[in-house]
Amino acid sequence: MTLPALLRFSLALTSIAFACAASAQVPTGKGPLRLIVGYPAGGSADVQARTLADKLSSELGTTVVVENRTGAGGQIAADFVRGAQPDGLTVLLANMHMMVMLPLTSKSVRYDPTKDFQAVGRIATFYEGIAVPTAVPVRNVNEWLMLARNDKSKSSYGVPAAGSVAQFMGYRLGHDAKIELTAVPYRGAAPLVQDLLGNQVAAGITPIADLVQYQQSGKLRVLAVNGVKRTSLLPDVPTLKELGQPNFDTLEWTGLFVPTGTPRATVTQLHAALGKALALPEVQERLAKLSSDANPSTPEELATLIADDLKRWGPVVKASGFTTE
Repeated sequence: MTLPALLRFSLALTSIAFACAASAQVPTGKGPLRLIVGYPAGGSADVQARTLADKLSSELGTTVVVENRTGAGGQIAADFVRGAQPDGLTVLLANMHMMVMLPLTSKSVRYDPTKDFQAVGRIATFYEGIAVPTAVPVRNVNEWLMLARNDKSKSSYGVPAAGSVAQFMGYRLGHDAKIELTAVPYRGAAPLVQDLLGNQVAAGITPIADLVQYQQSGKLRVLAVNGVKRTSLLPDVPTLKELGQPNFDTLEWTGLFVPTGTPRATVTQLHAALGKALALPEVQERLAKLSSDANPSTPEELATLIADDLKRWGPVVKASGFTTE
């Protein structure tokens, strides 16, 4: 091959390489990447988004703007992202409630979590805890269940929202023990915890972020958590699995999603940036302050987790007869 021919061949290969590299990048030239959150500013989901935004911006080479599109438990945000252009510039930060519980409990949900979104990767996982006021004379979950069986006034348990994972954890505990437990939905964890502290409700199930300080100070008693191993935040609190309850191994989670149809190369780029962000000690420390553990996954693992969660909780929701309509 002559020298001019070699030069032309080399230039052609370089052009192909640049084209392939460009196709694998988030299309930053069209504008900033919008990270959509379905909950108000200052909440745990919003803090996660803002913790990740700067790190993702550095990795992707574009501005990342957090947008709070609140309402309907996250449905408004999910609907917005579902209808967005699949170009990698609109990303949803969603949790298990949005992607599993809402589709199972609400007829008004218009999105299909398995068809309308592509998973980018999991961000974090967090525990649910079962807590009682210190005035309630029980030391473990089995004692609480027996108390609820013998005293109807002690058979109610508070949950931070109607249709939440916490509500169906309580339902399943009661169903498996053949005890009728009654869920009392609150508007958030804060008023639930206040009623627990005031001995106004016999028990509560809520993310442990709302319970750790009160367990440590002795103002509440956390009887158990879900998951396959104890949380480092409450090392003395057993898992439900340890107590002979086999159906509560999985934790709640948060993750990133894009609309279906987003190019695979773009999803790969976003996933790589998320993984690098979650590997940073300062990000892990910030998540830990939210009582969450950085727990990255592949897109495929997160998609499988959603499908498994839908199968796991679908029959429980159906058996409970609960619907938000």
